[in-house]
Amino acid sequence: MQRGYTLPMQLIPRIFIAMLVLLGGLSGPARSDEPVTVFAAASTQQAVEAVLAQCQSKLGLMCRGVYAASSTLARQIVGGAPADIYISANMKWMRYLDENKYVVPSSIQVLAANRLVVIAPSKSTVSFKSVQDLITWLASDRIAVGDPEHVPAGIYAKQTLVSLKAWPALEGKLLRMPNVRAALAVVSRGEAAAGIVYGTDAGVSDDVKIVYRFDNNLHDPIRYPIANVMGRDTEAARRVLEMFISTLGRDAFKAAGFDIEGG
Repeated sequence: MQRGYTLPMQLIPRIFIAMLVLLGGLSGPARSDEPVTVFAAASTQQAVEAVLAQCQSKLGLMCRGVYAASSTLARQIVGGAPADIYISANMKWMRYLDENKYVVPSSIQVLAANRLVVIAPSKSTVSFKSVQDLITWLASDRIAVGDPEHVPAGIYAKQTLVSLKAWPALEGKLLRMPNVRAALAVVSRGEAAAGIVYGTDAGVSDDVKIVYRFDNNLHDPIRYPIANVMGRDTEAARRVLEMFISTLGRDAFKAAGFDIEGG
């Protein structure tokens, strides 16, 4: 009968160390050959893509963006999603991640600012002499918004309507969308007569136009903070964040219609 082979005792420590090294490579922070992943609010997509397009030539790094509502992305980060950088459309969700130690506190900075507007399909001829005329028109049909329960654009929209004392009359007219770009799409397809979105969103589609601009004092300031994600703040991720807050990054946001001075 053939006898089984027994490893020499002197080889066992070497094999054990090799296994630890292998297992270490399969978990933990992002590897150097992985792209730097930016989780960014849907409203920032054009600006963020313009910055990420420079990653290879400026930094020699591969980068990618993932876009959704700030709330959705924050919850995914809490759930362990592999995000290296987070860009929110409001301070609330950044504070949530900061307070629960999911972002690097010293890396948090405000990139830009935005404003809230009412849009209609581009063929619309509506105009308003007063804010009361606007509210009466909004009450006549459906209004596409980000869900006010968690989407920043929807939260700002609710604050605005509450400030105007129009929330009770208009709450039932809202089409609550998963993010602000979904609200934009509904209006661009003519499925809603109106939408409340960011000013920068209106410039993305030729199928909509701005019909009213809300006063900024009707809602909390619209700010876009950025931060490195805790545990994934590699040198590569920090370099990409620095590119966002550099002149290159701020120019990209300005070109997309954001207010970088207000930020």
